[in-house]
Amino acid sequence: MKVIFSGVTKVFEPDIAALLDVSFKIEQGEFVFVIGATGSGKSTLLRLMTREILPTKGVVEIGDVNLRKMRKADIPYYRRDVGLVAQDFKLIPSLTVFENIAFVMEAMSMPRSVVEDRAKEVINRVGLWRRRHMKPAQLSGGEQQRVSIARALANSPSLFIADEPTGNLDFHTAADVMKILFDINSAGATVIMSTHNQSIVNAARQRVLELDEGKLVRDEQRGGYTV
Repeated sequence: MKVIFSGVTKVFEPDIAALLDVSFKIEQGEFVFVIGATGSGKSTLLRLMTREILPTKGVVEIGDVNLRKMRKADIPYYRRDVGLVAQDFKLIPSLTVFENIAFVMEAMSMPRSVVEDRAKEVINRVGLWRRRHMKPAQLSGGEQQRVSIARALANSPSLFIADEPTGNLDFHTAADVMKILFDINSAGATVIMSTHNQSIVNAARQRVLELDEGKLVRDEQRGGYTV
């Protein structure tokens, strides 16, 4: 799924400018890192893509859809094609790994047989089959992150957004998570990942969008993390 930002500005009340006249185009199937200091606008950028918020000025297009013109009734259907991995995992503590993943699909009224088959598939894909009956508190941070990724994969999204997915993970666990994200990208999904992890960005050499105080200051193919 392609992503187009055209002259996008986002101002929060009373006068906090989170993004200022940001423009870029991401083609279907790209892997893009969004980098920048805390408060540079990274999370705002991602929230605009998920249609959690709307721009103050400018246009955000995902696929062929102008998100500003999208009807509220269509937002849940749009989000089925957008996988989101948040910083805090957002897992339901009382549910098992399998149930956390199935819950997303059940909420969309998918048939039980489809839910079970798809849940098994994504659990295997992230390497957690032997943990499928465990609850979040019984898992490591890296395992919880993989559950979050599996849940976001449940609907086979065309756009996969990851907000600091390796932020609290050790080197080896972060590498495992990155392998999963690159596999998702290799399967055809557009992947957009915000991060502060310099070593990951430098090793991957993918496209880099760098924000500084709400402005897009760098758009570089095969970029690294400059200090």
